[in-house]
Amino acid sequence: MELPFAIAVYLCTALSVLSPGFFITLREAVKKQRQEIITDLANVFDTGQDGGVHLIPSFEFVKYKYFVGLRRGQDPEIGRSEAVGRADQIDLNRERKDFSAISWLLGCIPFSVLVGFSTYYSLTMILYLLSSHTTLPGQLVWPDVSYPKPGDRAELWLLGMCAAFAGSYITALRNLLRAIRNFDLSPVAIVSETTKILLSIALAPIVTIILVNMGSQALNSLFGVASHDSPFTLGILITACFVIGLLPDVALRWVIQRDHLKNFKQEEVDVFQAFKITPVEIIDGIDSDIRARLEDHHIHNTQNLAAANPLMLFVETPYGVYQIMDWVAQSQLCCAVGRDKIVRMWPLGVRTLFDLERLATDDEEESVALLLEVGRVILGTGLIPYQGLDKAAGAAVIRRSIELRLDDPHVQRLRQIYIAVGDRLGRKSRRFTGTFRQTSTGISDAYFAWLRQKWS
Repeated sequence: MELPFAIAVYLCTALSVLSPGFFITLREAVKKQRQEIITDLANVFDTGQDGGVHLIPSFEFVKYKYFVGLRRGQDPEIGRSEAVGRADQIDLNRERKDFSAISWLLGCIPFSVLVGFSTYYSLTMILYLLSSHTTLPGQLVWPDVSYPKPGDRAELWLLGMCAAFAGSYITALRNLLRAIRNFDLSPVAIVSETTKILLSIALAPIVTIILVNMGSQALNSLFGVASHDSPFTLGILITACFVIGLLPDVALRWVIQRDHLKNFKQEEVDVFQAFKITPVEIIDGIDSDIRARLEDHHIHNTQNLAAANPLMLFVETPYGVYQIMDWVAQSQLCCAVGRDKIVRMWPLGVRTLFDLERLATDDEEESVALLLEVGRVILGTGLIPYQGLDKAAGAAVIRRSIELRLDDPHVQRLRQIYIAVGDRLGRKSRRFTGTFRQTSTGISDAYFAWLRQKWS
């Protein structure tokens, strides 16, 4: 093999073999950096009033996720509680076990062997097929390994398998990097990516046979090209196999559906049309770039964001804790009332689910008119009409409807975080001094009439 090509092939192969080690090293660096953040954050969410340390459950989940491989006396809660007499209740010498070195080794060996072999063979085969443009064509081969002849049917299969490997390997690198960001990289995750690469390579010749043998007549009739020896066919196959590597599960589902097995339970396609996800861009403050970053943490829609732990997102993303709390609260309102109603509620002062809660728990008479307008947005004018409505009964129905939307555990968790942060800020920071309810009923009715006209 020519020296420049040999250096490139050996370097790429070495990097692919060592890639699991790079990700494990990055995982340890991320763990230490986030442990420092969590330790500092513990001071904010310490609710202890008696000299002890009492952390809210949301923070406990974050702490237990990252403080692995350390003595219990080194975590942010236990370490601070030694001075108040809790050390005799807990074994501070017991270590929270992280994955052992042998576990990492057993998980990385199959990945490294498969990726190293596939990378070396794919690169050398490409060089072999391009050998007519080099000075030493006979040297661009892997010794004692056969390569397909140009124009042979095996060339399609092997090129398809190489394309599928390339797509699956790129996807594996992205998934492993995402696992580091989420701190869920494990030996099982590496083995899982290995099986996906194997699945992609195995599906490539199957799809190649389907497209070549079963689609040759269509290609000849539509484009007037040969079945397997045309550049057009080769381009389609390589593209299809690369997509298989990116989405092996989707490709496997497509192959199974093509078989039309007699007793195989088919998916109801109409269900996917009836239920659609709401993208997180609907949330005020989230754009496409932020959505792409949140997708690394398995947040693909507003329901995922509504149920997310804000403290975990703060530790694992570059966004501020108040910003994340606002996003999650907006998402919870979107999930509670529907995406088509949240924009109509913004002019009424309701941006988050807790704005809705504060309105429902306000017993002041001046709030009834606003509560009825919000109720008409949520429940419709059929249940809360403009004319002939008993305001007390209508307000009771709206309050009960709002209460039903406030009992989910993820709502309770966010409320607890709100309260903890509010307590640290202090009561004096909650409101400016002065009188707020100075708007007369007539002005309120005129304002609501203008809103009804605007949204009608």
